[in-house]
Amino acid sequence: MKRVLLLSLCVLVLFGLVGCREKEITVKSAIDDEKEYMKLYFNDTEIPVIWEDNQTVQELMEEAGKGDIVVQMSMYSDNEQVGSLGKSYTKNDEQITTHSGDIVLYSGDKIVVFYGSNSWAYTRLGKMNIPEGDVTELLSNGDITLKIVIAK
Repeated sequence: MKRVLLLSLCVLVLFGLVGCREKEITVKSAIDDEKEYMKLYFNDTEIPVIWEDNQTVQELMEEAGKGDIVVQMSMYSDNEQVGSLGKSYTKNDEQITTHSGDIVLYSGDKIVVFYGSNSWAYTRLGKMNIPEGDVTELLSNGDITLKIVIAK
């Protein structure tokens, strides 16, 4: 009988100690709300983009943090729009075949957005997250203005 009573008492103490552990509290930090990210616009239409995680994209983000990056784009070769960024960025060129929606850096100082395919040495910047038909409609009907901005 003493053993049962002692065992019961030990179990109660154990449950009591487990109940005393600290509760995990999840608090959304105000810093999370202030995280910056890049947005892309074509002629004032916001385009969702999945940006690459590389040095060039980081440099673009830093530059856009100083003020919007605005680029006058020109149609080229019936599959892309190209424009000068006005300064050179880190190149990490690799021979790739681009597809509709790809965003790349060319020659260190030009941004190119594709609505068709091409094979060349580029640094990947990102990919538009919209249907291919929408990409073609946005880019194949004349020169555009591209804008990269920082948002919170």
